[in-house]
Amino acid sequence: MPLLYELHDLARERGIARYRLMTKAELVAVLGVDGDGEPGTAPREPAGTTVEVVRRQGFGLLTLHGADNALSLEALEQLAEFAEELAADAAVRLVVITGAGTRIFSAGADLAAIAGLPGAQVTARGTDACRRIAALDVPTLALLNGHAVGGAIDLALACDWRIAAQGAKLRFIHNELGYSPPWGGAARLAALVGRSVALRLFATCEVLPAEEARGLGVVDEVVAPGKLAGKAESLAARIARSRREALTATKRLLTPELDLAQHERTFAALWDGRATLPA
Repeated sequence: MPLLYELHDLARERGIARYRLMTKAELVAVLGVDGDGEPGTAPREPAGTTVEVVRRQGFGLLTLHGADNALSLEALEQLAEFAEELAADAAVRLVVITGAGTRIFSAGADLAAIAGLPGAQVTARGTDACRRIAALDVPTLALLNGHAVGGAIDLALACDWRIAAQGAKLRFIHNELGYSPPWGGAARLAALVGRSVALRLFATCEVLPAEEARGLGVVDEVVAPGKLAGKAESLAARIARSRREALTATKRLLTPELDLAQHERTFAALWDGRATLPA
């Protein structure tokens, strides 16, 4: 199955009007592609993304399972709930979020699931879920097993660290779709790399290979796909040297104050005004 941004690229090449407002299923039907991105019969829309929870030595692993691991509001909230439960476990020193498979971490917001919702609800619920993940007492790590697109970047930035597999890419597709980052990604990226770099990535709808993301500081490390789990295990073991209460206090001291309310207002206005956007 092609990824959403790949369908957008194809629709743009073919001159299809208002493709940005279509769901993935509608794009597949209009473009006439099958599961391999070739002409054929459109597949049925699969079920939504779920979250698998696994406790390992020293850390908790949350894995997204679904079509392109797309993020509905329910999936984000479930992710935050499970992350809080893991962080409350004294044996867990690190919470790790990743995606199932080797191709994609997450295609971002599940546009089919949220298409009919008002912007205020889309941004408020998703922003709150990411805020809960960012506020955990233990460190968090996004293991980018594959591409991170749109809102998936917001989720990854809500984590303290990001380790990416070689070949993974970050696609800053938000502005191309006609809205701002939905869940705090703009503020978090600017705090991480500076306003100028963050603006360039969003304004150019950048497709950023993991190696370049590492050079900018968006990603902390790039490793072979088979070494991602080992990196999480090694990091959790090193974190275990810290006294838990001291680490929690230190993390709180290092957490920046972000104006997420302004993010929510901006996204909601753009999302609700999409019907007036030109093709």
